[in-house]
Amino acid sequence: MEKLSGLLLFTPVEVVRAVLPEMIERGDGAVLLTHGSSAVQPMPHFSGVGPVVSAARNYLYFLNAELADTGVYAGTLVIGAGIARSEPARAARADARAAFPMVDPDDLAECYWDMYTRRDRVEQLYPGAPAPQTDAA
Repeated sequence: MEKLSGLLLFTPVEVVRAVLPEMIERGDGAVLLTHGSSAVQPMPHFSGVGPVVSAARNYLYFLNAELADTGVYAGTLVIGAGIARSEPARAARADARAAFPMVDPDDLAECYWDMYTRRDRVEQLYPGAPAPQTDAA
């Protein structure tokens, strides 16, 4: 958990702390983070990473609100799929048991650009809202 917290929570917070003062002084800038859908919805087998990315997501929500009148935007793209043409996608393709949706990184780039230019939401889910969890009982 300590390694996950360092990489997925503390590192983004420290990077933001390093660049934010200049952005605020300039009156323009953007902080865009990415999270997997376990940040939004609890998922089996993600009890280690889920709470950490949920904390980072929560940080972005607060940051977005705090920066509202500064000209600086903070948002997060929550991706609920594998990313095609990535190393993890190649590994998943090699494992026949790993069946999950894939998204095109070019589509993700369009999402980031739209978030950056519009600045009208703190979060976007892609490819859409995660399916609700149901009990298998």
